[in-house]
Amino acid sequence: MIFLYVGWYLFADFKVSDYNVSEIKFRKRCFMFIARAEELKRAKAFLGSNDTAMLVYGKRRVGKTRLIKEAISSCSCPVISYQCSSESYEMNLEAFSVELRAVFAEPYLSFQTFYDAFTYLEMRKEKIIVVLDEYGELKKTYDAADSMLQRIIDKLKYSGIKVIVAGSAVSLMKELLDEDNPLFDRFGTVIHLTEFDYYDAALFYPSLSPRDKVAYYAVFGGSPNVLETLDPSLGLEANIENLLLSPDGRVRSFVERSLLQEYGKIGSALTIFQTIGNGKRTYTEIKNKVDPSNTGNLARLLDKFTSNEAIRKVSPINHKDERKRTFYRLSENLLRFYFTYVYPNRSRIEAIGENAVYSSLVKPSLDTYISFRFEEIVASYFSRLARKGTLPGIIDIGTYWYDDKNTHMNGEFDCVLEYDYGYDVYEVKYLKGRMTKEFAEEEKVKISSIKAFKPHRIGFVSIDGFDFSSDVYDLVSGDSLYAAELE
Repeated sequence: MIFLYVGWYLFADFKVSDYNVSEIKFRKRCFMFIARAEELKRAKAFLGSNDTAMLVYGKRRVGKTRLIKEAISSCSCPVISYQCSSESYEMNLEAFSVELRAVFAEPYLSFQTFYDAFTYLEMRKEKIIVVLDEYGELKKTYDAADSMLQRIIDKLKYSGIKVIVAGSAVSLMKELLDEDNPLFDRFGTVIHLTEFDYYDAALFYPSLSPRDKVAYYAVFGGSPNVLETLDPSLGLEANIENLLLSPDGRVRSFVERSLLQEYGKIGSALTIFQTIGNGKRTYTEIKNKVDPSNTGNLARLLDKFTSNEAIRKVSPINHKDERKRTFYRLSENLLRFYFTYVYPNRSRIEAIGENAVYSSLVKPSLDTYISFRFEEIVASYFSRLARKGTLPGIIDIGTYWYDDKNTHMNGEFDCVLEYDYGYDVYEVKYLKGRMTKEFAEEEKVKISSIKAFKPHRIGFVSIDGFDFSSDVYDLVSGDSLYAAELE
């Protein structure tokens, strides 16, 4: 992905003297279109194709609407943009009709069904783009929504009308792609939009050091909606206190009033999320906290959270199908931070304030918290390299579980690259200061002592770099993680 362009539009009455510098920077960032190059290319290709329908889905506030707006911004044809609601079919139809009246300046338009409304659009004999945003809301309240939309898409096949269906209810939107769904094979383009990875998220704070970029991503994650609220000029501590710890913080409000309200509709969500926290937990570890009586509900709950992408199931690359080596972790860094520091300390924040909570509870363990996320950032770095074709022969990327019966040693390597010729193992270190050669040699001795595992090559990742060079080890610094060639 690349930085497409940086542009902003300021209001006509805007005066620089009216705002401080950080506020001006924030206003500018809000109008950027960052990354998403491949997704934008695919969306524009759909608009120029003969296909009728496109599906865009992803969790809330990952930029679905922004992507669609950018894709259609150069289109001169009429655009009907309608956000479905959880109200009745009739209320949605009336609201959709209102949009048509406004766009076509025909105040008396009225329809009995959505099918009738699209028949009207077809009869206009012109190219029209229709965006049905948050389609999952209509699907929840109208059982025949998918069948209705299937009939509409089939009817419009040669009309030149484009239908873009978007939604944040990930599990519901995935159902549209199932073979037994009426809408199966109706979407010529499907775009699953996810959060920015560590690299693209850093485009919101490009002037920071690699260490600080990692820290911001570990805390705030990759949601564009969240990243736009950051003011890096204030420092990480102030952003955490103002946006996440404060009861009125914008990011905390987003978590509690949007994410948690959505996830909270599924039973035991908060308990499960807090149990997982900043780490990863096995099914048994979660069950002991959430369902000690073994009612059987936990497996169903975890499946739901995995389907809607709140939780991710992970396994070492050498034990993918082994249940006792399968772990669950929260998918979003923001949720991890919230359930590690904010949720369990809400009463303390109210009592002593966000500054005191940061100083006494967050700051002492923040580097440890970030180091957990740093390992995943490194995996993302190698994924970027693999997608660019610079790791020929690579098969998989992940952790590696070893169990040496001869030495009675077991554990997990941070990051391992599996090739057709064997494994390359990387030790990932979020150290303060550059890694020394002595430290690297000590780590090599530890790895070599495991007789059951013989890596093809050993590498080290150090956020602040190294005080030595080597032809033996592959050395990856923080600067390497954010190199321009990774765009």
